[in-house]
Amino acid sequence: MTKKELFGKIKEEQKKKAGWIRELKKSRKQDKRNGRELWSILGDIYRLKRDFRHTHIAYCELRGRSREQIECPREGNKASQYLIDKFKEEWLAKINENVCAGAQGSN
Repeated sequence: MTKKELFGKIKEEQKKKAGWIRELKKSRKQDKRNGRELWSILGDIYRLKRDFRHTHIAYCELRGRSREQIECPREGNKASQYLIDKFKEEWLAKINENVCAGAQGSN
């Protein structure tokens, strides 16, 4: 997978997550729950928002942005550097697989 293809795929996944977050937020009202407990919905929203935020930061940093350009979090709301590094490592490994596979194929 090339870097451009990977970034396109990440961007599409982020758009899907944003849509899910919007839909879950709408479903918080009692008449929209379809039998689901509010705590379940809130937990899903929290997990999706956390994943979206850290994916966004990792994506932007790989594209050359500094953390200050990406976000200015409130005190006590720092992003998890572990999650950001995890996403970046996974994506860089996918890019490197493609580079290595391309180099072997040209021999």
